[in-house]
Amino acid sequence: MQDSLFKRTAIHFTHANGIPAPSYQKFFACFEDEFDLKSIPMIGLNPQYPITHDWRYLVDQIIDDIEQKFHARKVIGLGHSFGSLLTLMSAYKRPDLFSQLVIMDPPFVIGSRSPMFEIAKKLKLKAIDQLTPAGITLKRTDHWENHEQAYASMRHNPLFKHFDERCFQDFLACGLQQDIKRGGLTLAVPKIVEAEIFRTVPAWWWRTPRKAPAVPVHLMSAQNSPFYKQGFPQGMQKTYQINYSLMQGGHMFPLEQPEKTAELVKQIIARQKNI
Repeated sequence: MQDSLFKRTAIHFTHANGIPAPSYQKFFACFEDEFDLKSIPMIGLNPQYPITHDWRYLVDQIIDDIEQKFHARKVIGLGHSFGSLLTLMSAYKRPDLFSQLVIMDPPFVIGSRSPMFEIAKKLKLKAIDQLTPAGITLKRTDHWENHEQAYASMRHNPLFKHFDERCFQDFLACGLQQDIKRGGLTLAVPKIVEAEIFRTVPAWWWRTPRKAPAVPVHLMSAQNSPFYKQGFPQGMQKTYQINYSLMQGGHMFPLEQPEKTAELVKQIIARQKNI
C-alpha cells in the first residue's frame, strides 16, 4: 500500500478561508485512484504559524507541511481561494517543492489598487473591513443550539446556498464544534480568525518581479466570481503570464461542482505535465 502511494503523483491541497479541508471530501474522492492528496485540516489556528500582515508564517506552514508529509517528493500545489494564494506564495519562496500549480480563484490584489490596499492594511484603517469580506464575516451568526438549527440557518446563506449537498454536510461535520462557553455549537474556525485572514491579504505583488514562479501555473475562476468580475485573473494573465480558465458558477465552485471541478483540474494537470 505504501509503495503504491509513492507511485502516485503527489498533490498538496490548501483550503479556503474558514472552510476546513475535510469539507472538500467529495472533491478529494475524485483524485483517489490516481493521486496521493494530502492537506492541512485547518489553517489559521496554530500559534506556531500566526496570522501576520504578509502571511509569512502561514506560507511557512504550507512549506513545512509539504516537507513533512511528502519527504522530498515534488508536489502539485492545489488550493482554493485563500489557500490558492498561500500555495502560490509558497511556490515563489520554494519552487523546488513543486512540479506545478493549479490555483482556484485566488484573492490576488493586483494593479493600481495594490499600494492603496497595503497602506490601508498597515494603518489598520476601518476601511479594510469594507474592502474585504472581513466586515461581513464579523456579522455572521456563530452560535446554534444543534446541527439542525445550524443547517437551517446556513443552508440558504449566499456563501453556502449553491454548495453540493454532500459538501455542505461535510462542512457542517468539520466546520462546527462544541461551544464550551455558551453551550450548543460554534464555528471551528472562529469568525475573528477568518476576519483577520481577510484583513491581512497580502498586496505586495506590485513590488515583486512580474513573472510567474518557476513552475507551470494555471488559474481557475468562475463567471460569477467577484474576483473575475474585478479583473484579477485577467490582470494575472497580463502581468504574470499566468493563464486562466473559467467555470460556470461562483467563487465556491469546487464545493458547488466538486466532480466537474476535479475533472477540469485533472485535465489541467495532464496538460501542464507536457509543458
